Amino acid sequence: MDSHSVSNITVLGQGVMGPDIALGFAMAGYRVTGVDIADGPLHKAAQKIKSNCRQMVDGGMLTETESNQICRRISFSLDLEESVRGADYVMEAVPEDMGIKQEIFAGCGDLCPPWVVVASNTSSMSITRIASGMRFAERAITTHWTIPAHLSPMVEVARGEKTSDETESCVVKLLEGMGKCPVVCKDTPGFIHNYIQFAMIRAALDLIESGTAAPQDVDRVVKNGFGLRISSVGPVEFMDMCGLDTILKIQQYLFQMTGSRVYEPSKTIEDFVSQGNLGVKSGKGFYSHGAGRSEGFWERTNPAIIRILGAIKRS
Repeated sequence: MDSHSVSNITVLGQGVMGPDIALGFAMAGYRVTGVDIADGPLHKAAQKIKSNCRQMVDGGMLTETESNQICRRISFSLDLEESVRGADYVMEAVPEDMGIKQEIFAGCGDLCPPWVVVASNTSSMSITRIASGMRFAERAITTHWTIPAHLSPMVEVARGEKTSDETESCVVKLLEGMGKCPVVCKDTPGFIHNYIQFAMIRAALDLIESGTAAPQDVDRVVKNGFGLRISSVGPVEFMDMCGLDTILKIQQYLFQMTGSRVYEPSKTIEDFVSQGNLGVKSGKGFYSHGAGRSEGFWERTNPAIIRILGAIKRS
């Protein structure tokens, strides 16, 4: 099992994410077969891939020649068995239905040689359960791509109870070779991405359902506020940046005013503050920053925001 031996990739399911995942592999130079159960999804997938390539050409990300080469690496098939048998790597992107996924993995276990990785794009389900009925379950793993999969670098990698170290290493190296950002996480419901994303969705719905804010105002605040910096400053970095003592004071006040668990003061932050570890301004918090480096933090962060604002203005 070696990432360098992978050349033919089969993507099972050409619905919401399958076409973008197929395109992502093709952009990295792999030959890809997109598989579905009917001609309709395959036709739509082909059109979506062409549209995505056109967007990247128009945006200066690809040349016309590169776009044509990428599209030629992608073919489509209704024959699951033949496509899986000829694959060096299988990527499952079928609907989020445990029964369907288990059936797919059991079938791949019978059809693929034991060294072929079978990965699931599930965003929430346990790969241990998905692969419970397959042969050689040590080569089963989750690789959760995020929308839009051909552009978004982040891919969550979650191993099951039987997943081998060799499988994890192969997958991480393959993704890194594609220019992706694999993040190995535990096989827990929602992983990291959806746990955070659905917390924000729940907060947005709370504001809407309580009459506090209109849907469009929630979106405007996010897109024009922390949405601008979040690609370069994650939520943990943000706490260090603001000062953990400041975060704690805000939590204490809002919890006193609302009683909501969302604002309940964090024991971790209380411990940091009591130790004098306040984040950037003290040189240490969740991260080690070095004393007096607050200006350097913004020197690294602001250019990314400027580039985003420039792109928005140009569009």
